[in-house]
Amino acid sequence: MPAYDDDLPTDEEEALLRRLTDNTEREERFRALIEFKNLILGSKRCKSAFFRVGTLDMLYNLLKEYSLPIDSDILIQIFDCISSFAKSTNKNLTQRLIELGFIEQILLVLIDDQQSKLFYESALRCLRSFFLSKKFANPYLSPIPFILLCDQNKFEPKSSSIIIDKSPSSYKLSPVEILFSNSQSLDILHRLLSISKSTQISVLEILCCACVDNQRQQEIMGKDFIPMIMHLLIENIFYHKRIHLVTLANEYLIEVCLKFLCSISYENPSIAQQLYSTISSETNQSLCEIVASLLKKINRSMIISYYASKFFVNLCKTKVLSCDDPYVSHQSLASLIHLCAKSNQNQCIYLYIECLDTLIYLLNGNSSLHHTAIYTEQLLSQLFNYLFTPSKIFGENLDETAIIQIRSSALTLLAVLSSHHEDIKKRIAEQENLITTAIECYRSSNLSLQIASLRLFHGLSRSVHQLRTTFNDTICDILLDAIKSSDLALVKIVSSVVSNSVLEFSICRTRLLSGGILDILLTFLTHSDQELSINSIWALRNLSYLSTLKIKQDILNGLTIERIYSLLEQCTDKQFLICLLSLLRNLFNEKDTEILLPMFNSTKLLSTLERLLKKNYPGEIHREVNFLIDYLHSNNHPTQKRLSSDSATSSCRSSLFPEYDCDEMDQLDCS
Repeated sequence: MPAYDDDLPTDEEEALLRRLTDNTEREERFRALIEFKNLILGSKRCKSAFFRVGTLDMLYNLLKEYSLPIDSDILIQIFDCISSFAKSTNKNLTQRLIELGFIEQILLVLIDDQQSKLFYESALRCLRSFFLSKKFANPYLSPIPFILLCDQNKFEPKSSSIIIDKSPSSYKLSPVEILFSNSQSLDILHRLLSISKSTQISVLEILCCACVDNQRQQEIMGKDFIPMIMHLLIENIFYHKRIHLVTLANEYLIEVCLKFLCSISYENPSIAQQLYSTISSETNQSLCEIVASLLKKINRSMIISYYASKFFVNLCKTKVLSCDDPYVSHQSLASLIHLCAKSNQNQCIYLYIECLDTLIYLLNGNSSLHHTAIYTEQLLSQLFNYLFTPSKIFGENLDETAIIQIRSSALTLLAVLSSHHEDIKKRIAEQENLITTAIECYRSSNLSLQIASLRLFHGLSRSVHQLRTTFNDTICDILLDAIKSSDLALVKIVSSVVSNSVLEFSICRTRLLSGGILDILLTFLTHSDQELSINSIWALRNLSYLSTLKIKQDILNGLTIERIYSLLEQCTDKQFLICLLSLLRNLFNEKDTEILLPMFNSTKLLSTLERLLKKNYPGEIHREVNFLIDYLHSNNHPTQKRLSSDSATSSCRSSLFPEYDCDEMDQLDCS
């Protein structure tokens, strides 16, 4: 790709700029603007060259000059020029557009309600260009950080609202913040929504990008856009009762309507519930029925099918719909699988990546859908194709970035599918060349492939059988290498794999210990990242289960008795505390009690535990505390009957594996 950073306007282009700045005659300026627009449209060189000589400042002055009073013909040409600049990939250029105040000025012009349809269409297209810029991408339209989940987390999940960068350099000058800083902006967009198909598309795309968090979603929802969206859908969907077919008047408008519904409902239970309860006054249909009708035709636009499916996925993930609701389990899931396995000729690979990522989002934590998803083998077969031979499917000229993305998504979806049911784990792990390919992906230089491969190992590590068979020395070496990485995301996901891999029946355990994993885990206990710290105490808890006296002593020496007491008294993280209590219970195995318990001073430990019982902790913590108290009492009074130690150690082990019970760590496995 040629670079134009050092280019300057040619003599002819300089002359054109002088005509724009020096000549105040309206018609001459109008003609000069048209010539200027034709020069910059599609030309990276011209945009870069004009930017270097301060043309944006000149363009902003022209915008203000012809806004009072409004000269619609000239402003339309200016809007087109601004729009072209806003689509530039030059970050300095797009940032300068924001700094100069183009968005505020365009919104100011749009207050006037006496202009032509062409004027509003041009102004909104220009405004939309700022929001669709890659520099100011909406994080709500991107995949959320991946956390491998279980169906029934023993601790409530934390809010998954995306936090965007609010530093002065990015937050205050983002198009979304500028839009919401004007109290009239949403009212203006609401008014312009009814002018034409073009304004409807522009307004909806702007609103999609404005749904950056729950607060902004609520503000948009408060302006009553939903009835108008429903009207647009109904207006463009025709149901033929005789032949039971749905035809569409304007596919692209429907795509944008559905995209808006997905954006405004994403990770927002309140809005998702409102949408679920919305009934059309025109047809007496629910919004869900209207959207579901778009999934019934096999040859529907892939994008419409994708967004209609994603809408129901959002309702499911916000718990408005259960995962076994027909909208989810029959229509949405089936459509997404069909899209992933559809003929790939002449299709956009990024749509397939989006479909895979949405399946990841849906199936992660909803294991009851896993068998349905792989029932026909269609999905698994395609995932293996995407992973092993993507270039054969999409063509040899496929962009390397796209290949990496689709392979990463395929690996991650395989990780989700392998995280729960033992038969699915076995089917995936036994796929020829899968483990070898996952190892190669980790050894690549690409971080997303490395993380995706570790996610697969994490899913498989939840199986006793896989820990005893698949996790060979090569995988152990990968875990030891990854946990020393400087990348926090990589370290957090590998710490989750290690947490399962140090169990007494894992063939990795000895090699991990000889590789220094204990010292590394002890170091992570004081890490500033809370999730990594919790993963580490969880791993130590697992390592202590049925371990030798030497390992238990090493754990205690690393933690220190003083620090354990301090944590019991002062720890405010309930997840960390329950792991610490379980660790103590594992340490006090009957055969080692006489050696380890005196190190604690049983009287002091008993009083500390009794104080914990008086605090307002969840039942799981009180249960662990009671087990320890009972153990101490029975040790001091051997004739006293103890609570069943078998049940205690059994839950300690089986809770690690979803096929037996819920894995408490599932909510903590972060990437």
